[in-house]
Amino acid sequence: MLETIIKLFIMQIAYDTPEETNPRSCFSEEELECLEYQIERLEGKTEKLKNPYKPSDLKRYIWAISRLGGWKGYQSERKPGITTFWIGLQKFSSLMEGYNLFRDVSRR
Repeated sequence: MLETIIKLFIMQIAYDTPEETNPRSCFSEEELECLEYQIERLEGKTEKLKNPYKPSDLKRYIWAISRLGGWKGYQSERKPGITTFWIGLQKFSSLMEGYNLFRDVSRR
């Protein structure tokens, strides 16, 4: 059952509509905060490797998960696929665990 839920989540991200979508429909506030830190790390030095989306757009965070999954980030490349999202979500899950541990320890 868990596998079905994950696949539905990946499909929701992969087949996002062209209009802006609220990122809070897929991610919690803590996850968005962690992804913002990751975006800073994942962006390249050139303008072509910067995240082109606004913080209020779900595609901004899709871009970050795709980069975590191994997508190069160039607009000239084809869009990332389901496998890239799957790998990116696995890595993001690990990052989120570390982020939560960091937040717990830093509050003490």
